[in-house]
Amino acid sequence: MDDELLRRLRTEIARALLDDADPHYAVMLACDLLVAGVNGDAVVALAAESARKLPAHDAIRRLAAVADELGLPEPDVPTAVALIAADTCERILDRSIPAEVGTHRLYVVGHEGSPLDDLLPAVTALAAHLEDGLGGRADDDLRTRLAALARTILSRLTAGNPA
Repeated sequence: MDDELLRRLRTEIARALLDDADPHYAVMLACDLLVAGVNGDAVVALAAESARKLPAHDAIRRLAAVADELGLPEPDVPTAVALIAADTCERILDRSIPAEVGTHRLYVVGHEGSPLDDLLPAVTALAAHLEDGLGGRADDDLRTRLAALARTILSRLTAGNPA
């Protein structure tokens, strides 16, 4: 399994740990694992699920089975937060998720045990501006401010100093 696929898998396992797994993404990830030659029973079972109909709690359970099957340990909370925050920031910066979604996903920095909890006020301020000031629709200024926050988070995580 290549590093990128392993990173994606670890990130989804982290989302499952924090009860935020995306069933569609989990199923697609399992399909990518199959294509890469990772074909254990748990991977096959997850890939066989309906990406549109799989309930989130079942996605979480199936991701845990994949992790067990592959011998991947469950990440601790600080690691889970870092994985999810980094993935969210990368998606914000490459615009693969809308700013509205990215803003709310960054609330993960405030999770108990987060090494980035000091950034929660910045996330909260952006979310409040998005919801209260912009009626839930991001404008260019919010996108710019969100991208700057995403770069800050990635810089801290890359420097190995998330706290």
